[in-house]
Amino acid sequence: MSDPAPNAFDAWLWSVDAERAQELRLEDLPSRAAADGVKLPQLTVLTLISEGPTPGELLRGARGVEAIRHFGGVELIRASMGSRGYVVAAWRAGEPGVFHLTGSVPVTDDRWERVEGVWMNAVGSRLAPVILNRQDFDNIGHRLAEHGSIETTRMTARVLRDSSSYTRGWPQVAGVPRPTHREALSETDGMIVKTITLDVVGRARVQLRRSSGASYLRGDFGLFCDIVVGALTRAAGERRRLLTGRQREPLAPVREIVSIAVDCVDLDDPRVRAELLSTLTELRGLQVAVLHENPYLHVLVTDFTNASTFDVLITDDGRLDIVPGLRSSVGSLARVTDALGVALGMRDITLRPVPGTIPDEEFLGA
Repeated sequence: MSDPAPNAFDAWLWSVDAERAQELRLEDLPSRAAADGVKLPQLTVLTLISEGPTPGELLRGARGVEAIRHFGGVELIRASMGSRGYVVAAWRAGEPGVFHLTGSVPVTDDRWERVEGVWMNAVGSRLAPVILNRQDFDNIGHRLAEHGSIETTRMTARVLRDSSSYTRGWPQVAGVPRPTHREALSETDGMIVKTITLDVVGRARVQLRRSSGASYLRGDFGLFCDIVVGALTRAAGERRRLLTGRQREPLAPVREIVSIAVDCVDLDDPRVRAELLSTLTELRGLQVAVLHENPYLHVLVTDFTNASTFDVLITDDGRLDIVPGLRSSVGSLARVTDALGVALGMRDITLRPVPGTIPDEEFLGA
């Protein structure tokens, strides 16, 4: 590695010989490293969906990437930022087309910020994270609670009304219980939860992040893999299946559309509509054309990174609909739905019949 004094865990991971690397599994990382006298400091996870290529294939040549080693179930990516080296591993998950990127550097480290920012921007729609919603946070917390008392140590959110930030921490005070995950989440009405850090008392500490991410901070790594990483895998697999095969056939009528329910946002508010348009135009490679704004908003979106097209419509308060065009890749749909979900507070994403108030000829995305 380029760093003369690299993180000991990263140095160990990169130096694993090919035969042992073929047998590496994510859940065995701490024990395999410990057998060689190395400790896993923590683990940052980002879950992604792909239509085919692996992360290693797509990230070759990305900024800071120096070398890639390909094995059976994992790819090791050696990278550097300035004089600091680090290793990112790309693991095949238990769902087709789902991968976990992991690193021993914290999510707040600028090296991981490059992974989630520069690298993800470089691959465009070919790799896409999947956001978690409030129900996902609640479900993961509920599963963790089956293994011990749950305490929330910190939570961050964004207030939908004015986009201000909300941060709350709960220090450990003798005789004063910290809130459970549900008690903490109950304080965030009208907000989008960004992160929540949970203690399974006496077992583990984990952080969950809205952008399909999590961190193992300490404790029972098997519990983290089984419940947290397992939940990320299922969420990504479900989203990939929902968005697969959505493209339209030539001349075929539109029968089913992707529909997003949002939290506590008035989609008729001009400021909300302006944020929707701003969110789309900020995505690399997307071009947006407003076809009309009254009686409903209709936007044509073209993704020039892979020629996908779709129509975005607001017809009913509380729902935002996406109509795929003749080419609408899983990655493009995931990137657009997640960006809109983050901006507007996605409660759920489903398929539903085309609203009868919109004639089929309005859909120009094809």
